[in-house]
Amino acid sequence: MTKTEHINKQCKLLFKPLYVRLAVLAMIISYFYNLPVVKYSVKGDNELRLFDLAGFVILFVLYNNSGFVLYYIRAKTYLKTFNTFVMWCGFTLIFTALFSVFMGRPLWFIKSVLYYYHMVVFFYTGVFVAMYLRERSNYKVVASIVLILSIVEAVVVFLQYSGYIPFLWNSVYEAAYGGFLSGALGPNKICLGMTMFISFVFSVGLFLQKQLKVNKILIIASLLTSLATIGISGSRTTYLALLIFACYIFVMKTRKFLALSVVLSLAIIVAFFFNLEFIETISNTIEGRVINKVSSPDAFKAQNIDVGQLYEDLGAGRDKIVVMYLKYIANNPYVIPIGIGVNNRLLVTSSAHNIYLSLINEVGLVGLYFYLKWLTSFLYLKFGKVSSLKLALSGMVFAMLVTLYFGEHLYLYRSVFTILGYFILVTILLIAPRYYFTNAKPK
Repeated sequence: MTKTEHINKQCKLLFKPLYVRLAVLAMIISYFYNLPVVKYSVKGDNELRLFDLAGFVILFVLYNNSGFVLYYIRAKTYLKTFNTFVMWCGFTLIFTALFSVFMGRPLWFIKSVLYYYHMVVFFYTGVFVAMYLRERSNYKVVASIVLILSIVEAVVVFLQYSGYIPFLWNSVYEAAYGGFLSGALGPNKICLGMTMFISFVFSVGLFLQKQLKVNKILIIASLLTSLATIGISGSRTTYLALLIFACYIFVMKTRKFLALSVVLSLAIIVAFFFNLEFIETISNTIEGRVINKVSSPDAFKAQNIDVGQLYEDLGAGRDKIVVMYLKYIANNPYVIPIGIGVNNRLLVTSSAHNIYLSLINEVGLVGLYFYLKWLTSFLYLKFGKVSSLKLALSGMVFAMLVTLYFGEHLYLYRSVFTILGYFILVTILLIAPRYYFTNAKPK
């Protein structure tokens, strides 16, 4: 038996119990259903979500198959690099615990452990999905589930804006986020925006990669609904991600970009023909969130784009937070090498709204190096005949590298809920088919 055959056999044995497949399915569903499923009280009202509960089963499966799972992770660069980052974050929890005790905030450490737990189960769910997709026949099923969940989420948001479905979160979230309509996703605009951006990227990859036999109606429906929902989201960070992704596709594969543009243009024309209400909603949202926020119309002129002015106008105060963080790090240089602990903001009171500065504070330059090594590892993968999936994946990675300067959407903070988990899932879905259409066998 060859090594590949042995791995395939072990993967089949791992997924033979029904509860393993159900746990992975529950985790995937939880990326689109962030609403609480269990409430409890430690200090105030606390909530457990579907990924909290399904995550325990994921860890149980990991415990029972730890040797094989770790062997599999070490064989994949894009898994190994993130596993290293996860392990480093786990080590720095020691620092978070010490700060929490000495500053009289023990619950801060407990909260940090919970956030770290989320990152761990998101990652290992991705690992299990990668194992499950070694069987080519499983790909269509998983891809279809993700597309359907994305479409359903978008439809729920459309129905909310039409007044058929109310705001689904409690009054605390309603007050904190102004009652922003986000379906079953977290009520922060970035949750809806980035989740739908990732869905859009996945749909683009499937649309352009003709060999994959995923239902075309589902792909196009997901493509259109995710794009429309991005418009409704009002997330300026997501708008920037979409712009970068579109520019990347245009520069790298102009013909594919034009083919995609034709489909999207036809959909917009049809929408205008039927005078669909959400077209006006999208227009008003973009005007209110972007156009009207810019102090000078000249800032948009192509020959003289004022990046600094746009950042100040559209950054919602992020420019001031970045300056504050730079001063904080300069005054506390001891945080730079290895940080003061994952999720430890006890000295600076808030995140930087900039992943690079936040990581330097929490896990140091060491952690930042591990993180960037993981994120850029996707750019070096070879895809053979499924180059369109590579195109979509690389475009998404470049969009994230830029937009993470304005946020921490691929990290473990509570406000971003499951964006990291969904990103990991879609990267796996874009990577898996690279072995399906070549003579090469997965190693």
